[in-house]
Amino acid sequence: MIFVFGAILQSIRIATDPEETFGTVHYAKHYKNSVGGKGALQALAAAKAGAKTALAGKMGDDELAKHILLRLRTHGVITSGVAKAEKLQTGTSIRIVDENRTILAMGASAYAKAHQLPAETFSSDSTLLLQTEVNMEENSKLLATAKKAETTTILNLSPKAYISDEDLANLDYLIAPATSKKALNHVLDAKHLTIIFISTDGSCELIVKGGPPSKIPKPAHEALNWKYPEGAEDTFCGTFTAGIDMGLSLEKAIERAHIAASLTASVNGAYDAIPFSDMVDECIKALQTQKGN
Repeated sequence: MIFVFGAILQSIRIATDPEETFGTVHYAKHYKNSVGGKGALQALAAAKAGAKTALAGKMGDDELAKHILLRLRTHGVITSGVAKAEKLQTGTSIRIVDENRTILAMGASAYAKAHQLPAETFSSDSTLLLQTEVNMEENSKLLATAKKAETTTILNLSPKAYISDEDLANLDYLIAPATSKKALNHVLDAKHLTIIFISTDGSCELIVKGGPPSKIPKPAHEALNWKYPEGAEDTFCGTFTAGIDMGLSLEKAIERAHIAASLTASVNGAYDAIPFSDMVDECIKALQTQKGN
């Protein structure tokens, strides 16, 4: 079983119109309201990939929280570990598309606590997935607790690209944007760690337990254009975690995660674009047929 601890936010994507700007007022061509937060999106991707997935975090005691949790539960995410904060609002992620800029107002998510996933939650049959949107001190507590229980641990080092030596020692898998590779030079030769770097062009780089890096090109298929990469990393992380949790080999887990991320990046809208496992199956078959021809 997968336990995801992280941010659960409202997502607002805004595309402004440069011709409709008057002083400090900017008119938008369109906007979209959806589910956001790396914790929520990665849990959704894992559940859609077929893994039993529970999400822990904190939200406001408001209508936004009810709406977001309902949408997550509809796709199989277990949300009983999500706490409510009476005096805090549900957080919001605002994506300004034209400027390639994201503003995070974390709200209640900033106060998510490790004790929401107690020690008895973890076992050698479970997997913990974390990100760095929330407080790293809480992540550190969970990594230490999970490691004692021999739980498989996975960290998506995004958006903050910092990891302590203690946290590094408690990790099995590290997934990070390729742009953070220079900042992580000191961890590349870790003998216990598998590292995956994800590029915005759809390619990946794999480093297994301090070995030489191997490049993984993006899947070559006409339906996979990688035009909307913003949700691809979260889809990759959730789908990869599902594969590892369900006992797939590293190669197969990466293949499915890569395809799922590519499908997400080919459709506008991160939440709505996360594919189900049967869509990944169909794409893999199409790629195999393409190679055969």
